[in-house]
Amino acid sequence: MPSIIENVPLVELNDGNNIPIIGFGTMGVDETAVSIALDAGYRHFDCADVHQNEEAVGKALRHAIDEGKVKREDLFITSKVWPTWVGNGRPMKSVLRSLQSLELDYLDLLLIHSPTPFKQEDHTYWPVGEDDRCQLDESIELIDIWKEFEQIKKAGLTRSIGVSNFNSRQLDDLIKNSSTVPVVNQVESHPFNSNSKLLKWMNDRNIEMIAYSPLASPGMKDRKTPSPLDVPLIEYIGMSYNKTPADICLKWQTQRNVIAIPKSSTEHRINSNINIFDFWLSEKEMASIEDLNKDMRNFTWDVFGIDKHKNWPFKIPF
Repeated sequence: MPSIIENVPLVELNDGNNIPIIGFGTMGVDETAVSIALDAGYRHFDCADVHQNEEAVGKALRHAIDEGKVKREDLFITSKVWPTWVGNGRPMKSVLRSLQSLELDYLDLLLIHSPTPFKQEDHTYWPVGEDDRCQLDESIELIDIWKEFEQIKKAGLTRSIGVSNFNSRQLDDLIKNSSTVPVVNQVESHPFNSNSKLLKWMNDRNIEMIAYSPLASPGMKDRKTPSPLDVPLIEYIGMSYNKTPADICLKWQTQRNVIAIPKSSTEHRINSNINIFDFWLSEKEMASIEDLNKDMRNFTWDVFGIDKHKNWPFKIPF
């Protein structure tokens, strides 16, 4: 963490670029929430085409830039290419559409959203057939998608490239068959799914982990995990520092050098989630939170039969 922006430490990526260790997840949020996050000091915004709100995010970012509140070079903006847009030539089209929606000339980070390509469709994110199963395309190889990402970076449309929801074997295949090591792998991670084995594997190869759902998605319907915010241990640790359980979960992530992207539309929570750099958890507290791990995830990527894809990432332990 060589430097900070707005009191948030930066993590140096393996290509030399820096990413704020706390970001703002944008799934389901509106322009107002993004504006609140900007005022709170967030400079890292995690977006995705499938969120279908990149125009709203872009309006908030553009307004802040035009008002002189932030400079574009101080922002770190991520977007992702959805599995319906990974066929030959399609990642570039997806990126150009995202850039237009976000009103930006370039991204800071572009991710392959999932290792499971779907049938390539322009007008739906979920090409579900009459059998209520997602139509998959197993002919599209991950290395071919990755080579297109390398060209997108070469064209200057993104500064860094990485992946999301990949397992170690899939990451290893990219490393062995290309000249570019992914800078990050964005995966679900929280106290009930620490992903510590994958984290160590990635650390050994200089790949950073970004934790989505770092609070285990407390507002998610049909959630599969308990809420770490209700765990007495985490509540007790929080009280000792005058911090919320959410603060403790986020601090645990950043203290093990995992980049976290919490999401909220509530102003006091948005502010609280970024104000976690004025205290430090003890080794015992870190270990006690790690011990909560049960390898439980809310996002199993098995809806509409996606788990039948040959690239479904959870076929191996990590």
